[in-house]
Amino acid sequence: MRLPSPSMTSPTVPDELLGCWRRQWIEYADGARDDTSIVVWLQLPSLMADIRLSAEALSLAGRTGFADCTHAELAVLAANDSSAGTTVCSPFHRGDDGVRRATAEWSSTVGFQEVSTFPEPGLLELNGDGNVMIERAPSGAYVEEWRLLPDTREPLHCMLLPNGASWYRAGDVGVLVHDRRLAVAPLDCEFSFARRRAGSATDEEWVIDASTLPWRVGAAIT
Repeated sequence: MRLPSPSMTSPTVPDELLGCWRRQWIEYADGARDDTSIVVWLQLPSLMADIRLSAEALSLAGRTGFADCTHAELAVLAANDSSAGTTVCSPFHRGDDGVRRATAEWSSTVGFQEVSTFPEPGLLELNGDGNVMIERAPSGAYVEEWRLLPDTREPLHCMLLPNGASWYRAGDVGVLVHDRRLAVAPLDCEFSFARRRAGSATDEEWVIDASTLPWRVGAAIT
């Protein structure tokens, strides 16, 4: 895995976008609605990481590894869609209706899927206090509602770990990203969402809440 060069990490998003956002729901153009998946988007000044797990994938947390999964369950894991890369976003401007709007675009350096499901820019709308955001596809393909998680605005950083994984942190939450280690194991790509352990005396005690490797749930990141 490679991290973006320093020239790519200068601020390219407005302050309103910083932190960790959790999706409440997505509605597609055909009227289908998903409010059961876990979708988390962690945004730093330029770098971003997101994790997208279906309810079916989340139900596999009791498995011990790939060998413990049926073919059908492996197909569920293969449908996961998570990524890490960079975000570019215009400043938010308040319209005559009082709504603040901006346009964001994303590019991935690591992706669970080879091709982006929705490659369009996102048309963003912020509510009054900035904790709720609506994202729309210009084509009308989808509408999403996001909520800013508390205590995720600072500190914000990304670091490369000794094992080659990257750690993206936003306050009390983080995303661990470990790219595929073997070309023959296409599912062996880790995107894990973790929270800082309650009562932790240091910044080193984290527990995984959700992961593209479901058997990692409950494991500590040290």
